[in-house]
Amino acid sequence: MGAEKWEFRIGVFLSHIFLSALLSQGKFACEIRMSAIQKLPVAIACLMLAALTVVAGDRGKGWYGHIASRPGDEKFQRIYVENGTLYHENGKEVALWGVNFQSAMSWEWRRCMRYDKKRKYDAAHWKSIVDRSFDEIQLMGCEVIRIHLCPGDFADEQGNLVENEWLEMLDYTMAECYRRGIYICFALLNHLGGSWKNPDAILNMKKKEHKWEVMAAPEEITATENYIRQLVNRPNPLDANRPYKENPAWIIAEVMNEPVWPKTAPPKSEFPDGMTAYETWLTANGKGVSADAWKAFAADSIKSYINRIDQLLYDERVPAIPCWNLFWSQGPRHQGWHSYEAAAESSVPVVSFSTYPGQSDTTDWQGIDLSDRNYLPYLEQSYKNRDWQGWLREERFKGKKAAIVYEYETWHNQSTYMYPAMAKYFRAQGAQIATMWTYYLNETERGLHRTKSHNLNIVTTPRKAASFLVAKEAFKCTPRYGPYETLKEDADRFGYVALSFPLDLSFYYDGKRLVHTGDLDHFAPVLKRLPSSIAGYGSSRWVRYKGQGMYFLEAVHESGKYAYRWKLKVMPHASFDEEGESAVDSEKSLPMTLRMPGMDAANWAVRRIENGKAIRVTPKPPGITFTVKPGDYEIRRLAK
Repeated sequence: MGAEKWEFRIGVFLSHIFLSALLSQGKFACEIRMSAIQKLPVAIACLMLAALTVVAGDRGKGWYGHIASRPGDEKFQRIYVENGTLYHENGKEVALWGVNFQSAMSWEWRRCMRYDKKRKYDAAHWKSIVDRSFDEIQLMGCEVIRIHLCPGDFADEQGNLVENEWLEMLDYTMAECYRRGIYICFALLNHLGGSWKNPDAILNMKKKEHKWEVMAAPEEITATENYIRQLVNRPNPLDANRPYKENPAWIIAEVMNEPVWPKTAPPKSEFPDGMTAYETWLTANGKGVSADAWKAFAADSIKSYINRIDQLLYDERVPAIPCWNLFWSQGPRHQGWHSYEAAAESSVPVVSFSTYPGQSDTTDWQGIDLSDRNYLPYLEQSYKNRDWQGWLREERFKGKKAAIVYEYETWHNQSTYMYPAMAKYFRAQGAQIATMWTYYLNETERGLHRTKSHNLNIVTTPRKAASFLVAKEAFKCTPRYGPYETLKEDADRFGYVALSFPLDLSFYYDGKRLVHTGDLDHFAPVLKRLPSSIAGYGSSRWVRYKGQGMYFLEAVHESGKYAYRWKLKVMPHASFDEEGESAVDSEKSLPMTLRMPGMDAANWAVRRIENGKAIRVTPKPPGITFTVKPGDYEIRRLAK
């Protein structure tokens, strides 16, 4: 990097520090800003003004300088952004599929413990649940997780980190992601924290509606800056004391989850800090109270806050790419356009969005099942209508801001055709990362009610988990910015993916890999070549199985050649009982038949693997038919 460029950056950095000190004086900031700049030499004044805008445009490959590599870093590719596109260090476009994974939130612990409300927090017990859930999401093909960080759980009113169980769980989760090769997106600020223990935190459960104040009130802004600065520089004791920011697993720094802003000015009695900031802004801009003034104040405050945090992350040399959250489908109708305008004009290089088909059909979070409704037309409306999510393809976003999906779900819906359709929709909107909200970290054999608004777990919702895997393949193989359209109003086929609302079915088949959510007898003519990998629910031309859990069948290759050996994992049986609760059976046994070419019971052996030991299972015709219960198996050709 040239010396002149570094000198310019140093000048920008020093002048930014000076200007930040001036602006931190609260209500006098607007009055002193220009007078202070006028008294400085012209060159320094120009640098100070440049410091407010020159950040994101310089986040190309390796912009953050050299970070010493450690053994294990090779599992990851650093991420950079260029011309509104996220790239890996090797130049390949980013395309990552995953889930929200809330292992470091007290809110998720309480949700998981709903069957045993008297249970006190037990770190070892919670880690056992988290570890098992990590295994499950990796089995589902997750490459990335998104984590909500909540100051209400581990920070004080000034934004200082507090050493406690939830900060330790964040350390643990980051270290575990690094060990497993899973990327991380952080939402740095959210309200889902333990408000009963920490009522004065920047944000917590009681302060959900105060998010806008965090972007407007000087004291709140300073607190969030302090919190973020301490967080990114925190040495992780479970990762050889490496600072969070240097962990190559962390790739996206989303500033705030759903930064809502009131459409009209709220009472000062409820929001004294925010409304004082508004009054200061009115005076500085010579405006009176009005609806237009409130909208202008919102846009100015949001843009200023985005740029300010973006600058902080830049100054701290955080390699994770900053991102601003832009809500759900129809967000402009609910939130107004000021957040979108502020984000488009800001320096932040990535924006995030979510999609919840069915969300507008109900405000009830309990007791409704939307699985029998076709939501393919909903995705088409979201694509076409500007004030739904058509804004993503406007010139001010497309090619200028990279896009990711911070959350998605089928919303009170256990159908299996929607996830792949949503994956296609996300790619049509330019998305490069998508994380479902939220993977349910369940205790053994316990699950959420089928009518829960968000319900995904590989054990308790196996067909939906299979659909998630189909969607991952769809996301990876679908080019960005292709038009979103379906062959029929209730069915579609694109690339290697097929989906049907009437059949409640989806599958992916490319000749090498098959993933499916139900019986594929109707599609047998399409399935011509034996794949080397099958992840499924139900039966296909090669596997007959009536169990109610997923199974994973993989051909074993040694030295690049087929070793006449297969590995099989059979998941527990799961269904919803009459009350709609998950009913899981880990002991039930059922026959499975493998109908692979050249495979017969006389020449192949089946063994069940338990605690590292191989237990012989006797197969019989047709093909290889044997009784399976949930667990791991090996199918091997006998020596001739």
